[in-house]
Amino acid sequence: MKKRIGDVLIEMGFIDNGQLEMALMEAKKTGAMIGDVLLRLDWITDEQLQMGLAVQSGAQILETSTVTIDHELITKIPLDFVNQHTVFPFAREDNIVKVATANPFDVLTKDELARMTGLRVENYLAPKEWIANAIELHYKRARAIDEEIEKLTVTKAGQEDFAEDQIIKLADLLLEKGNVLGASDIHVEPDNKLVRIYYRIDGVLQQKYIFPKNFQQSLATRYKIMGDMDISNTNIPHDGRFKYQSSVGEINLRVSTFPTHLGETVVLRLLKYSDVVGDLAKHGLEAEDLERFFHYLKQPYGLILSTGPTGSGKTTTLYSALMQINNPNINVLTIEDPIEHVIPTIRQTAVNPKTGLTFGSALRSAMRQDPDVILVGEIRDQETAELALRASMTGHLVLSTLHTNDAASAINRMLDLGINTSILASSLIMVVAQRLVRKLCPQCVEMQPLTDSDKELFIQHSLEPPMETSKPVGCESCDHSGYNGRTGIFEVLGVDRNMEELIATNATHSMIQDSAMQAGTNLMFKQALQKVKSGITSIEEIFRVVANA
Repeated sequence: MKKRIGDVLIEMGFIDNGQLEMALMEAKKTGAMIGDVLLRLDWITDEQLQMGLAVQSGAQILETSTVTIDHELITKIPLDFVNQHTVFPFAREDNIVKVATANPFDVLTKDELARMTGLRVENYLAPKEWIANAIELHYKRARAIDEEIEKLTVTKAGQEDFAEDQIIKLADLLLEKGNVLGASDIHVEPDNKLVRIYYRIDGVLQQKYIFPKNFQQSLATRYKIMGDMDISNTNIPHDGRFKYQSSVGEINLRVSTFPTHLGETVVLRLLKYSDVVGDLAKHGLEAEDLERFFHYLKQPYGLILSTGPTGSGKTTTLYSALMQINNPNINVLTIEDPIEHVIPTIRQTAVNPKTGLTFGSALRSAMRQDPDVILVGEIRDQETAELALRASMTGHLVLSTLHTNDAASAINRMLDLGINTSILASSLIMVVAQRLVRKLCPQCVEMQPLTDSDKELFIQHSLEPPMETSKPVGCESCDHSGYNGRTGIFEVLGVDRNMEELIATNATHSMIQDSAMQAGTNLMFKQALQKVKSGITSIEEIFRVVANA
């Protein structure tokens, strides 16, 4: 039988029997919880109450002084909910959401959080005051940023110059806003009389601010300074990177400028290690495909290709794959353009064509470094393709990317680069094609009847049509987009004996795709329909991203 909190506090020596009796009488009169009464009477401290609740419930005590806040996570749970239930979601780990609470026995709130997030909830004890302050700081920060930006961008007629600290503050606030929104990119785009600020959220560009034109070059110069770039020449593209310490943690950014007839365009990519390296199942790879993926990933040598358009998650897949196989007993080298994230124990190199360090030359040198695994950021030409295949044929596992629409097209693309069919057939072991689709917001999603045309789609792909599908609506939690977050859709093609023969005989795209389907490969559109059936995304979204093959 669970002990009462008062008895636990007595056993721990924090109060005596007389204090407990008086507190119980007060609690009965006021209807307050016994712990709150003891705090109000100043007979225990917050820390002592947390210790008692931890003993009583078995929950862990949150180290509030060192906790790292996942700001993208808290945007998915409404402010009204956390205020009402005095909880604060602070981190996500695989399929677990970690939540600070002052009441570990509030099962209803825990269940509701699990329903809202689709994740298992793990409670951590924290003082009510800390939770209230965290909600104030992190939930209301976005609104405060908007107000500060509005004040900074009010200009007087004819004003041309701005104080240095004004531009520095504005540049920082735009970065803060991007982090708060969970954006992957920030665009500073000049117009005739304006400068427009866009954020790419869940793969879609959204305009958030419009400033007077006078701010454009000042902002571009500020970001170039932060990225250690040449500010004297605005007529050529520049690239740089920097780290920014925001109010909710450090952000790694890659910055690129491009000259246009209206001025320099600036694009900042926000790089989050937790988004890039993680559990492949969390990124959307289904159990059957995950098993096939790991089967080929564990091979000692061969070529693995990840394909898809820019921004489809190829880097995420390859980085996550590296983390699955990385251990102190193997030598892993990467050749990237640029290095997205620094991974401990892995040796990473960024190509630099100006100095002659291309993918091809770097790969040639890397093979003399006794590697077990080599990641090549992208196969762009015949030289790199031939060297990657040569490495895979001489006892190395090689991972790389291509820009193709589906898995079967990767084979045709390699042959178009001039690769010998027999060499490709004997070296290629797996192709993973992918896309990212937006997930429906769980706070406002609604059901709708399946139309006859959509029903045919499911039948066409050998799936039982559902009675209803989910549709986006829009609410404050998802910034009225109807979507919140993204997940991957994958097409995993393994190269078996039959596939080897098809590659060696230069088979057509349709023949390769048919053979892959017979061997168990699910095409991306079918995978997308399965996510529609599961209520993860919508019919409209998959047509935006995936072609119906």
